[in-house]
Formats: sequence, structure tokens, C-alpha cells
Amino acid sequence: MLDVDGVNYSLSEQAAFARNHTGTEIVNLSSGINALRPPPVLVDTVADCARDPLFWHDYDGPEGHMVARAAIAAYETVRAPGGVLVDPTQVIVTGGASAALVLAARGLHQLGLRRSDRPTALLPVPTFPLAGAALADAGFAVEEAASGTPGRWLPTVTELTGAATAETTVVYVNTFNNPTGECYTESELRSLVRWARDRGAYLLHDTVSSDVSATGDLPCLPAIAAQEDHLAGLVTVSSLSKARAVPGFRIGWLIADATLVEELARLNELAAPSSPGIAAPALLLDRMIMLAVEAAEGRCPADAAQRGNDLLVAALAGYPQVTPGLDEVTAAVSTALTDEGTVEQLRTWRTELRGTLARNIGLLCTEAGDLVVDVPAWRGDFNTFVSIPALAGQGYLDICHRLFREYGLQTLPAPVFGKDERWWTRRGSYWTRLSFAVPTSRWAAGLERLRYAVKELSR
Repeated sequence: MLDVDGVNYSLSEQAAFARNHTGTEIVNLSSGINALRPPPVLVDTVADCARDPLFWHDYDGPEGHMVARAAIAAYETVRAPGGVLVDPTQVIVTGGASAALVLAARGLHQLGLRRSDRPTALLPVPTFPLAGAALADAGFAVEEAASGTPGRWLPTVTELTGAATAETTVVYVNTFNNPTGECYTESELRSLVRWARDRGAYLLHDTVSSDVSATGDLPCLPAIAAQEDHLAGLVTVSSLSKARAVPGFRIGWLIADATLVEELARLNELAAPSSPGIAAPALLLDRMIMLAVEAAEGRCPADAAQRGNDLLVAALAGYPQVTPGLDEVTAAVSTALTDEGTVEQLRTWRTELRGTLARNIGLLCTEAGDLVVDVPAWRGDFNTFVSIPALAGQGYLDICHRLFREYGLQTLPAPVFGKDERWWTRRGSYWTRLSFAVPTSRWAAGLERLRYAVKELSR
């Protein structure tokens, strides 16, 4: 696996390109963030709450701010079918999903040492590179499982579990899989949960990219795990950073069994003794309003927002006497849930985001057929994994650097997402991830520049 930092470029490198290519703007086709404008209501809420002592007068502790934890617990409880109950004691708020992954990896490695001297984490590849990096840094031996099934990159559950060893204690699952946009079906996830339960293995589930799903509801892994009596073996990490275009807010979280969360908080206290307090109002508003949005879209029961608000109020009921301003904040959330304008603003924003993503992936398929092939079906992710036949046989790292240093294009080549360059070269063509959560005009300009660069590089 290539080091992802080897194909990301520092500000000084970007400034050097700007000096040497006056008038040529750098186009980032590699970043997995959402480069569209965030919802104004979310930004305004954070700005307003920055003046509220509830969010800056004290440290939040290693578990994160209480209102953010309560909001996540309420949202997950209402959204999950089958009576899955999530309590704030099962939630840790972190500085982004990467921090949640690192924390989960460290805690799971300690648990793994109770079973094996060499705890092993199993990853389907290609997949999000920082997951493997976090697990390796925590001390896991990392094994990669690739698909041998024509027509899909994501290995089947049989292929994935077939790659496990006696030391495998964690399996990483990404919904949607980054970079390919694939995901497991409900029946596949059920098979995976049963296998993990019988083996006593944990599932580390990354849902950062699942919020915008364009194809309806995704399978609910917590509900499946609860039905199969393995909910305590599930650790979920997620974030608002990509889904809401607010990576600078650093809003992530982790959901796990309360006993494990207690241990993870102890580990977190050494590195992050307090969560970013300003992330709390964004999570509070977003999770509660999204219940109303999803009810309006028919994705959850009509009374979801009221049920979520009742759970939120109940979870925070014991704290107003020691937390000045808490009653006012929860009252403001209750009011927002009944404000059709606020709900509609976030619903419209998400609809427009989906529309932009659909236009961009459509443009890739209809206007760039001479440039890229093997574009996977779009399910709602921000990323796509494509083949550039004209660059077949060329070195991945060399081409990636030349695309940036000569043409101002940031891309992520296939070996970043697993295996090594030799493995990818044997598969022919040149595989790369393109991220298309950008304004359509910028996306089109990026594709045109990529077309020109590929023509020059393949001479």
C-alpha cells in the first residue's frame, strides 16, 4: 500500500505549483471531502452557539459533549429498526472520523491481545487507506482480502472470511466502500455478523460516506447485529465532515458497547481529554433535524422527530441544575423541529447535493468515455474508482506526481487503497479514484484537464 501522504501535497508544494504555473488553478480530484457549500442553517447554528457558555465554559471530558452524545444516541435509536436502543454511554464524540478510527483500533487491539499474541485485522481491498494505517499503528497485523469475483471489487463475504486466520479479531467494513462505492447487502451483512459472532470477532463499521445514499435505505448493521445477538461486537465510526461539507469543524463519533466505550474513554483521555465543544451544537441540530427530514422523505416513521426529541430530553434530564443553559438549548432544538423552514432548508440542501452528485457522475459516464472506463454504478457515495486505459503500464506514483506537478491535478492512485503497485500493474490499465462532490462546472473543468494531461503523458 502506498503511503497516502506520499500522494497528498503540502501547502508549500501547492504554492510552488502556483508560482511555476501562473494562472493555472489547482484542481483537486482526489479529496474525499464534500467541496460543495455546507448547509447555511448548520453553519449559522454553530456560529450562534459559539457565544453560548454551554459549549465553551468547560471541558467536555474524553467522551465528548453530553448534548452531542445524547443527540447521536437518540438519532440511532429512532433510525434503527427492530428495537435497537443506543444510550449516550455508548457514544464518544471525536475530532473527526479518523480520530474515532484510531481510538477504536487501539482499544480493539488491547482486547485482541487477550486472545492472541498477534491480533490480526482483516480488510477488504481496495478500501479507505487510513483504516489500515490506524489498525497497523495500534499494533494489529493487517491482512487484505481482494475479490476474485468478476464484476465487483468488494470481496464477497465468503471471500472475506475465507482470508481470516485464527488470529483475526477485527474485520473492517466501509459503507459505502471507499473508493469503489460498493456495499454489502443485508443478507451478506447477516452472514458476516454470524461469522463474527461465532468467532468472537469485532466488526469495525465505517459509515462516513453513507448519509447521502441515493438508492434508498441502506441495510442497518446495528439492527442485524442485535437480531443475531452480536451487537456488543459492533463498533461504528462516523462523521459529519464529508456528508455536510464541514471538515473544518472536525465532527466525528464512535458507537460501541458501553463497557468498551468506558475503556476507550480512558485511552482517549491521554491524547484528547476533551472533544471539540463547538462540534456539539452542529451534531445536536443535524441529528435531530435529519429525523424530521428523513420522516418527510418517507425513510423513517412520521413521528421520528418527536420520538428523537423525547429521547434527547430524557437523556439530558438530570443535568440542567449543573449545566447552565442546557434547558434553553434543548428548548431551541424542540422549536427547530417544528419549524418547517428549518427542516425544509436542510432537506432542500441534501436534495441539491444528491442532484449535483448525480449530474457529475452522469457527466463522467456520458462525456468522458474516451478517457475513463469501468465506472461502477453510483449508489450515493462521493467517490468513484475508474480505469484510464491510456496510462496502462505507467508507474502509479510517478504518474500521480506528474499529474500534480505538471498539470495541477490532485488524484489518488489505486495502490493507496491496498496491495502494492506490482499487484495493481498485473491487473492492467491504470486505476485511480476520482472524487466528484464539487460544483459541476469545476468537475467538468477537471475532467477536461485530466483528458489533456493523459494525452500528453501517454505520448
